[in-house]
Amino acid sequence: MKPKIGVMGAGVIGLSVARELALKGAQVTLFESEFVGGGTSSTTYAWINSNGKSPLGYHHLNVEGMREHRRLQEQNSGRATWLHECGTLEWATDSEAIKRLTARALSLQSKEYPAHLLSINEMKRLIPELIPPASDIPVWSFPTEAVLFPTIFLAFLRSELERLGVTIYERHQITDITEYREGVSLKINQSGSWEGDFMVSAVGRWTASVLGKANIQIAMIDADQAGKIGCSFLGYTTPAQIQLRSNLITSELNIRPDGGGRLLLQAPDLDHAADPKMINNLDGDVGRELLARLGRVFHNTREVRLERLLVGQRCRPADGLPAIGYVSGHKRLYVIATHSGMTLAPVLGKLAAQELIEGERSPLLKGFTPNRLMGKTSSDFKPIETIHFPAAQ
Repeated sequence: MKPKIGVMGAGVIGLSVARELALKGAQVTLFESEFVGGGTSSTTYAWINSNGKSPLGYHHLNVEGMREHRRLQEQNSGRATWLHECGTLEWATDSEAIKRLTARALSLQSKEYPAHLLSINEMKRLIPELIPPASDIPVWSFPTEAVLFPTIFLAFLRSELERLGVTIYERHQITDITEYREGVSLKINQSGSWEGDFMVSAVGRWTASVLGKANIQIAMIDADQAGKIGCSFLGYTTPAQIQLRSNLITSELNIRPDGGGRLLLQAPDLDHAADPKMINNLDGDVGRELLARLGRVFHNTREVRLERLLVGQRCRPADGLPAIGYVSGHKRLYVIATHSGMTLAPVLGKLAAQELIEGERSPLLKGFTPNRLMGKTSSDFKPIETIHFPAAQ
């Protein structure tokens, strides 16, 4: 008999796990409180990487996420391309930042993660419009990294669920979750209900509030609070006459291609002012600063403007590492909550489905059980930036 499994959350992780469960023969129902892709999955820099992610187990998990994206795209090469395997170019300018970047790159090389130095002349050939850094500044290339086009990836996953017969309910609010020995039941929009064998929470930054409906406490960073830990500015430009193919990480600005000549900009040092409750004017201080920094990296930017300036809100467990596994005594409620969701979605979908259907937990998930976070709040943990702050973008 097919197991009946509900998945809460229709971002890339919820869609990925629903797809993998359906591929394994489960009867899957997907619940989304707003609309497919309406949360973090639509406001993200979407850099697919394992660059500077620690500890080692988290690095290996992200590397496998990169591989799984590549496999999934290759298996569906006739579809629209969501994965742009463009590599990353990175440099720093002050001496301490250069030392940190060099140490990180050498550490990655020791883990067999491709990284090599690039000359300024090679940079200029790749990007003719570039205003290059000083000739003695080391530029590192990470050629296996990629950027992802979230809307196209969401469309692919959604079409897969439709093909596999997954039922998708949008604008369905879960108001109560009850677990019992044989399964789990939900109350929906105060009047509806659902019962099944398992329920998976993949609701990202809403994890604490959703699990609270089952009287389960889990420590998560509050992404409604302003600041760089939970939030980040994202600036989307008009088309620019710039031949940028790679993801570019500079001392002032992160810049990636966003299709049709448009660029996506991010400046992590500005994120202390990122507040999801504020409406950001395109010609306000942050918008003007992003464009000024862009003009210091590239020629041909005088006519470039911002089309959108958003604040992305991150999903981040209180210690910064993924929380993946059962959160209840009867093992009927399962959670997936993690930063780096764009990188990890395909592999976490596979690993979670394997544990739910086959009862086999992958060694890749060692150290990421939710137990360490349960019954606690974020104040029970050291400030996240003092532990590690992987992939600040």
